[in-house]
Amino acid sequence: MRWLERALLLIGLLCLGAWAYAWLDARYFQYREGKLLDAKAASARSVASETDALETFHGPGVSPPPRKASPEGTLVGRIEIPRLGISAIVLEGVGKKTLRRGVGHIPETPLPERGGNVGLAAHRDGFFRELKDVRNGDVITLKTLEGTYEYRVEWTKVVQPADTQVLDDVGAPALTLVTCYPFYYVGSAPERFIVRAQRIDEGTAAGGS
Repeated sequence: MRWLERALLLIGLLCLGAWAYAWLDARYFQYREGKLLDAKAASARSVASETDALETFHGPGVSPPPRKASPEGTLVGRIEIPRLGISAIVLEGVGKKTLRRGVGHIPETPLPERGGNVGLAAHRDGFFRELKDVRNGDVITLKTLEGTYEYRVEWTKVVQPADTQVLDDVGAPALTLVTCYPFYYVGSAPERFIVRAQRIDEGTAAGGS
Protein backbone atom coordinates (compact mmCIF):
# COMPACT_ATOMS: atom_id res chain seq x y z
CA MET A 1 0.00 0.00 0.00
CA ARG A 2 2.98 2.28 0.50
CA TRP A 3 3.60 2.52 -3.24
CA LEU A 4 -0.06 3.46 -3.76
CA GLU A 5 0.21 6.24 -1.17
CA ARG A 6 3.34 7.57 -2.89
CA ALA A 7 1.71 7.38 -6.29
CA LEU A 8 -1.34 9.31 -5.07
CA LEU A 9 0.89 11.88 -3.39
CA LEU A 10 2.86 12.32 -6.63
CA ILE A 11 -0.34 12.73 -8.63
CA GLY A 12 -1.58 15.30 -6.13
CA LEU A 13 1.68 17.25 -6.31
CA LEU A 14 1.61 17.19 -10.11
CA CYS A 15 -1.97 18.48 -10.16
CA LEU A 16 -1.10 21.21 -7.66
CA GLY A 17 1.93 22.17 -9.72
CA ALA A 18 -0.12 22.35 -12.91
CA TRP A 19 -2.73 24.53 -11.19
CA ALA A 20 -0.06 26.82 -9.74
CA TYR A 21 1.60 27.20 -13.14
CA ALA A 22 -1.70 28.03 -14.84
CA TRP A 23 -2.59 30.56 -12.11
CA LEU A 24 0.79 32.29 -12.20
CA ASP A 25 0.87 32.29 -16.00
CA ALA A 26 -2.58 33.91 -16.19
CA ARG A 27 -1.72 36.56 -13.58
CA TYR A 28 1.60 37.45 -15.22
CA PHE A 29 -0.06 37.53 -18.63
CA GLN A 30 -2.76 39.88 -17.31
CA TYR A 31 -0.09 42.21 -15.87
CA ARG A 32 2.03 42.19 -19.04
CA GLU A 33 -0.87 42.69 -21.44
CA GLY A 34 -2.34 45.40 -19.22
CA LYS A 35 0.91 47.37 -19.49
CA LEU A 36 0.94 46.78 -23.24
CA LEU A 37 -2.66 47.96 -23.59
CA ASP A 38 -1.95 51.20 -21.74
CA ALA A 39 1.16 51.84 -23.85
CA LYS A 40 -0.64 51.11 -27.12
CA ALA A 41 -3.61 53.24 -26.10
CA ALA A 42 -1.27 56.18 -25.41
CA SER A 43 0.36 55.64 -28.81
CA ALA A 44 -3.06 55.47 -30.47
CA ARG A 45 -4.01 58.79 -28.89
CA SER A 46 -0.86 60.34 -30.32
CA VAL A 47 -1.57 58.94 -33.79
CA ALA A 48 -5.17 60.13 -33.60
CA SER A 49 -3.99 63.63 -32.70
CA GLU A 50 -1.65 63.62 -35.71
CA THR A 51 -4.50 62.44 -37.94
CA ASP A 52 -6.70 65.26 -36.66
CA ALA A 53 -3.93 67.71 -37.47
CA LEU A 54 -3.58 66.31 -41.00
CA GLU A 55 -7.31 66.61 -41.59
CA THR A 56 -7.22 70.19 -40.35
CA PHE A 57 -4.36 71.02 -42.74
CA HIS A 58 -5.30 68.92 -45.78
CA GLY A 59 -9.03 68.51 -45.25
CA PRO A 60 -11.02 65.39 -44.34
CA GLY A 61 -10.33 62.00 -45.81
CA VAL A 62 -7.24 60.88 -43.87
CA SER A 63 -8.41 57.79 -42.04
CA PRO A 64 -6.91 54.49 -40.93
CA PRO A 65 -7.43 51.39 -43.09
CA PRO A 66 -10.23 48.97 -42.18
CA ARG A 67 -9.39 46.63 -39.31
CA LYS A 68 -8.45 43.11 -40.37
CA ALA A 69 -9.49 40.01 -38.46
CA SER A 70 -7.03 39.47 -35.60
CA PRO A 71 -5.34 36.13 -34.84
CA GLU A 72 -6.37 34.07 -31.81
CA GLY A 73 -4.95 35.50 -28.59
CA THR A 74 -4.40 39.03 -29.91
CA LEU A 75 -4.83 41.81 -27.35
CA VAL A 76 -8.27 43.47 -27.68
CA GLY A 77 -8.65 45.54 -24.51
CA ARG A 78 -9.77 45.43 -20.89
CA ILE A 79 -13.18 44.83 -19.29
CA GLU A 80 -14.01 46.28 -15.90
CA ILE A 81 -17.11 45.89 -13.70
CA PRO A 82 -16.20 47.98 -10.64
CA ARG A 83 -19.00 46.81 -8.32
CA LEU A 84 -18.02 43.18 -8.82
CA GLY A 85 -14.28 43.78 -8.70
CA ILE A 86 -13.84 42.41 -12.23
CA SER A 87 -10.89 43.75 -14.23
CA ALA A 88 -9.49 41.51 -16.94
CA ILE A 89 -7.66 41.68 -20.24
CA VAL A 90 -9.75 40.81 -23.31
CA LEU A 91 -8.15 38.71 -26.05
CA GLU A 92 -9.34 37.73 -29.50
CA GLY A 93 -10.92 34.29 -29.73
CA VAL A 94 -12.27 31.66 -27.36
CA GLY A 95 -9.61 28.96 -27.58
CA LYS A 96 -8.57 26.98 -24.51
CA LYS A 97 -5.32 28.88 -23.93
CA THR A 98 -7.00 32.23 -24.60
CA LEU A 99 -9.73 31.64 -22.00
CA ARG A 100 -7.15 30.42 -19.49
CA ARG A 101 -5.31 33.72 -19.79
CA GLY A 102 -8.16 36.20 -20.14
CA VAL A 103 -11.64 37.05 -21.36
CA GLY A 104 -12.24 36.06 -24.98
CA HIS A 105 -13.84 38.19 -27.69
CA ILE A 106 -16.22 35.93 -29.64
CA PRO A 107 -14.94 36.23 -33.24
CA GLU A 108 -18.38 36.22 -34.90
CA THR A 109 -19.29 39.44 -33.06
CA PRO A 110 -18.07 43.01 -33.73
CA LEU A 111 -15.68 45.07 -31.66
CA PRO A 112 -17.28 48.00 -29.81
CA GLU A 113 -16.00 50.67 -32.18
CA ARG A 114 -17.98 48.97 -34.98
CA GLY A 115 -21.27 49.10 -33.07
CA GLY A 116 -23.51 46.04 -32.94
CA ASN A 117 -23.59 43.36 -30.26
CA VAL A 118 -20.14 42.67 -28.80
CA GLY A 119 -19.77 39.15 -27.40
CA LEU A 120 -17.30 38.27 -24.64
CA ALA A 121 -16.81 34.89 -22.96
CA ALA A 122 -14.86 33.63 -19.94
CA HIS A 123 -14.82 30.73 -17.50
CA ARG A 124 -17.29 30.70 -14.58
CA ASP A 125 -14.47 29.65 -12.25
CA GLY A 126 -12.05 32.19 -13.71
CA PHE A 127 -12.37 35.80 -14.81
CA PHE A 128 -16.20 35.72 -14.84
CA ARG A 129 -16.53 34.06 -11.43
CA GLU A 130 -18.11 37.19 -9.90
CA LEU A 131 -20.82 37.42 -12.57
CA LYS A 132 -22.90 35.29 -10.22
CA ASP A 133 -23.54 38.53 -8.27
CA VAL A 134 -24.27 40.80 -11.24
CA ARG A 135 -27.31 43.09 -11.03
CA ASN A 136 -29.38 45.09 -13.47
CA GLY A 137 -27.91 48.58 -13.60
CA ASP A 138 -24.29 47.53 -13.07
CA VAL A 139 -21.92 49.57 -15.24
CA ILE A 140 -19.40 47.79 -17.46
CA THR A 141 -16.43 49.58 -19.03
CA LEU A 142 -14.72 48.15 -22.10
CA LYS A 143 -11.45 49.80 -23.11
CA THR A 144 -9.87 48.99 -26.47
CA LEU A 145 -7.13 50.58 -28.57
CA GLU A 146 -9.87 52.54 -30.35
CA GLY A 147 -11.48 54.07 -27.26
CA THR A 148 -13.41 53.48 -24.04
CA TYR A 149 -17.06 52.40 -23.99
CA GLU A 150 -19.57 52.12 -21.16
CA TYR A 151 -22.54 49.77 -20.88
CA ARG A 152 -25.31 49.26 -18.34
CA VAL A 153 -26.63 45.77 -17.52
CA GLU A 154 -30.26 45.36 -18.62
CA TRP A 155 -30.96 41.70 -17.98
CA THR A 156 -29.54 38.25 -17.31
CA LYS A 157 -30.83 34.82 -18.23
CA VAL A 158 -29.83 31.18 -18.54
CA VAL A 159 -29.88 29.51 -21.96
CA GLN A 160 -28.80 26.30 -23.63
CA PRO A 161 -25.42 26.21 -25.43
CA ALA A 162 -27.17 26.06 -28.81
CA ASP A 163 -29.10 29.30 -28.15
CA THR A 164 -26.61 31.51 -29.99
CA GLN A 165 -29.28 34.05 -30.96
CA VAL A 166 -28.26 36.00 -27.85
CA LEU A 167 -25.29 37.14 -29.95
CA ASP A 168 -27.44 38.50 -32.78
CA ASP A 169 -27.48 42.19 -33.62
CA VAL A 170 -30.12 43.92 -31.48
CA GLY A 171 -30.34 47.14 -33.50
CA ALA A 172 -28.28 49.21 -31.04
CA PRO A 173 -24.76 49.02 -29.57
CA ALA A 174 -24.78 46.26 -26.96
CA LEU A 175 -22.53 43.95 -24.97
CA THR A 176 -23.25 40.29 -24.24
CA LEU A 177 -21.25 38.35 -21.64
CA VAL A 178 -21.29 34.55 -21.74
CA THR A 179 -20.13 32.02 -19.16
CA CYS A 180 -21.04 28.49 -18.14
CA TYR A 181 -23.85 27.79 -15.65
CA PRO A 182 -24.52 26.74 -12.88
CA PHE A 183 -21.55 28.53 -11.32
CA TYR A 184 -20.88 25.82 -8.73
CA TYR A 185 -21.58 22.83 -10.97
CA VAL A 186 -18.99 20.06 -10.70
CA GLY A 187 -17.70 19.12 -14.15
CA SER A 188 -18.70 20.56 -17.51
CA ALA A 189 -21.65 22.88 -16.82
CA PRO A 190 -24.65 22.16 -19.11
CA GLU A 191 -26.04 25.69 -19.54
CA ARG A 192 -24.91 29.23 -20.30
CA PHE A 193 -25.35 32.36 -18.18
CA ILE A 194 -25.97 35.47 -20.28
CA VAL A 195 -25.54 39.12 -19.28
CA ARG A 196 -26.90 41.74 -21.70
CA ALA A 197 -25.85 45.38 -21.39
CA GLN A 198 -26.63 48.42 -23.54
CA ARG A 199 -24.24 51.23 -24.45
CA ILE A 200 -24.81 54.33 -22.36
CA ASP A 201 -22.28 56.66 -23.98
CA GLU A 202 -21.12 57.72 -27.42
CA GLY A 203 -17.72 56.16 -26.91
CA THR A 204 -14.55 58.02 -25.97
CA ALA A 205 -12.22 57.80 -28.95
CA ALA A 206 -8.54 57.03 -28.46
CA GLY A 207 -7.74 60.50 -29.58
CA GLY A 208 -10.09 62.15 -27.10
CA SER A 209 -9.13 63.74 -23.82
